[in-house]
Amino acid sequence: MKACILSIGDELMSGNTVDTNAAYLSRQLLAAGIEPVLRETVGDNRSAVAEAIVRAASRADVVLVTGGLGPTADDVTRGALADAMGTELEMDERCLADLEEFFRCRHREMVVENRVQAMIPRGAWALPNPIGTAPGLAAKIGRAGVFVMPGVPREMVEMFETGVRPALPASGRAIRQIALHTFGAGESNVFAMIRDLMSREGDVTVGTTISEGLVTVWVTSRAGTEEDAERQALEVVEPLKERLGEIVIGEGKVTMASVVGQLLRERKQTLATGESCTGGLIGELITQVSGASEYYLGGVVAYDNAVKERLLEVPAPLLAAHGAVSEAVVAAMAEGVRRKTGADWGLAVTGIAGPAGGTREKPVGLVYTALAGGGGTKVAKAIVPGDRPLIRQRAAMAAMNMVRLALAGARKG
Repeated sequence: MKACILSIGDELMSGNTVDTNAAYLSRQLLAAGIEPVLRETVGDNRSAVAEAIVRAASRADVVLVTGGLGPTADDVTRGALADAMGTELEMDERCLADLEEFFRCRHREMVVENRVQAMIPRGAWALPNPIGTAPGLAAKIGRAGVFVMPGVPREMVEMFETGVRPALPASGRAIRQIALHTFGAGESNVFAMIRDLMSREGDVTVGTTISEGLVTVWVTSRAGTEEDAERQALEVVEPLKERLGEIVIGEGKVTMASVVGQLLRERKQTLATGESCTGGLIGELITQVSGASEYYLGGVVAYDNAVKERLLEVPAPLLAAHGAVSEAVVAAMAEGVRRKTGADWGLAVTGIAGPAGGTREKPVGLVYTALAGGGGTKVAKAIVPGDRPLIRQRAAMAAMNMVRLALAGARKG
């Protein structure tokens, strides 16, 4: 059972609006055992949308379309669906009555332009929209069931849950996806480590993606039952974990921050941060996790040397001798924030994020990270590639990973 997803709108084509609808629908289809084979974005052009619907219907069992159901001239999807079906639009009196009631209940006047939203292609049927003005549309084109939903995400989700999901054909298959997140090796390095375990054929496929510094290995298993799909997936995941070792941070919806938080929570330990080049980004990542107050005491953004001296107790002679971006200073920052806050662990970062400020001895991208704990202080040096935002983001993630490895190692010990 295959599916195509079409997202309609000039705002999507221009990049002014991010398409979250397609990602949501892909996840829902996979959960229903229906595999997305195409996701396409089409501008507000009636003929182009009609052609896209016909193409999608020719190669899939299910076509999901979002966007273009509003009352204005650039909302062309309902007319495009009629063209794809080879039919005409006609007024649906029940839809019109529902539309008028929608406005009446909200004490708003319905302008004549809204009447077009009650127009339905002959041979199609309407999908109720309890929280918006635009009814959805459903039709059959060849073997494909075509479902058209509003582009407004809240309305789309409501319509999918109440009107589309129950109408999806039974796939007779189960699809299980497991995401294995790694950090500390590039995508090509991860590929080299698991090359012989990767497959793009058969009932179980393995692929990789990279986002926000994490390389994710995706295992997709297809079987007749959920139990068999799960078993097949795990038979591949376990060897992958063994091969990848300590660069695996976790599965599913975990993040670096959630993994570090869980490890701290398990050990009943606390963390504090001293940041220079990352400017508070580590603290932001940590506090994105609900309940972070259990283990995160706080942080100091010590951008200026005087702040490093005054709040983190970094000795002035040390700064003068080695400079702010140095092994000695980052170690003092980590020890200082640990001492000042009473945390079990003190984490610190200093570096040159650029684009200015680099020298031959200390180039842009040079980052020092330190973690101070009861057993001493560990310092790491790296040259991080990328522009300023990427250097800062990678530095923050690497710092969090230092904590993860220290805690995981202590747990094993």
